[in-house]
Amino acid sequence: MAFTTTTLRDTVVDQAGAGGTVTILVNISDDTTTTNAILDASALDGHANGAKLHIKRIWWGLVQGTANDATGHVQIIEQGDSDITLIDLAGSGHYDGSAGLIKSAATNTGATSGDMEMACLGTSGFVLIEFKKDENYTA
Repeated sequence: MAFTTTTLRDTVVDQAGAGGTVTILVNISDDTTTTNAILDASALDGHANGAKLHIKRIWWGLVQGTANDATGHVQIIEQGDSDITLIDLAGSGHYDGSAGLIKSAATNTGATSGDMEMACLGTSGFVLIEFKKDENYTA
């Protein structure tokens, strides 16, 4: 089982309230871990306490692994005072954002608030996620 995350882009916030974008690639090989950290919000350019990340676009290609009870899907989870599952993904596809942002919903007051994690349920494949930083990210 293997799980890797690569940050492909973290745009520089050039003015207060401008937000920005973050793009990450997650590669998964027969993973069954329910708490894989995929993004540390406090490490991003312009982070401030209470800042949120919204999902702007997603591309994915997932298959069922060989682990016991493998279902072949993943959940993208926002950490907060209570963790919130933002979306479940299975199979392959692309969300182009035309219906709007998948908005952050967690209350962010703890040390890991705003961080993103992924639950893998016997899954192999990839997920490419573009996040939009909200107006609380600063220059």
